[in-house]
Amino acid sequence: MMTIRYRWQLGDADHVLEMVRVEGTNGRPYVLGDGTESRSVEVTDFFVATVPMTQALWTHVMGADNNPSVNRGMALPLENVSWDDIMRPGGFLHRINASGIRTEMSAQTSLGRAAFRLPSESEWEYAARGGPRWRDGFHFSGSNNIDAVAWYDRKGGDHTHAVALKTPNQLGIYDMSGNVWEWCQDVYRQDVKEIPADGRALVGDGAERVLRGGCFHNWAMHCTVSKRYQIERLYHDGCIGFRLVVSVEEL
Repeated sequence: MMTIRYRWQLGDADHVLEMVRVEGTNGRPYVLGDGTESRSVEVTDFFVATVPMTQALWTHVMGADNNPSVNRGMALPLENVSWDDIMRPGGFLHRINASGIRTEMSAQTSLGRAAFRLPSESEWEYAARGGPRWRDGFHFSGSNNIDAVAWYDRKGGDHTHAVALKTPNQLGIYDMSGNVWEWCQDVYRQDVKEIPADGRALVGDGAERVLRGGCFHNWAMHCTVSKRYQIERLYHDGCIGFRLVVSVEEL
């Protein structure tokens, strides 16, 4: 499994952004959702961060004085961030894609120009299910035992926890169940049949965007790989963060 990394130092501490390549479906669609609320989706290869956005990386890109998080700590997930904070001109994605981080990580792919972005809802669920291992059928990301993989239901305290303390899923990805909700690119539609079958994000009118994964104070049912939640794009609180993916585009 190919991994790309970017390393930096913050004070006396070393930090790393690590992203793993997720092999796509290659003509063998996976089933997004559960039961009658499901559809077959194709996904192409992409890279996904092994942990949610940390406060260390956010402040490295946005500046030490621009940390919106309620629960502060460099190893903690970044939270209290809206979809627009990430997506707007001058926002996080604009800043990181204009930085040397993009240049350094692109060079490691040998495939062209890598662009950081939010995952589509289809990509998020596919990665949470273990990518090509999605047929394992786990309810949570990497296990049917939620305590092994997730911070949830205020266990350990009613607050976020440092990333990567629980067991990763089959791809080596941490915290896709619990800890913080994660923004996806997509406009929310209740009918999953409206989700594009080619793995792209659903775009269009509407103020609501998609959150996935559940958070530290949610019940287990909210932390499953298939749970969908909608919220207005301008909303933010101490339960909402995000995770980076990278598209690889040929030059």
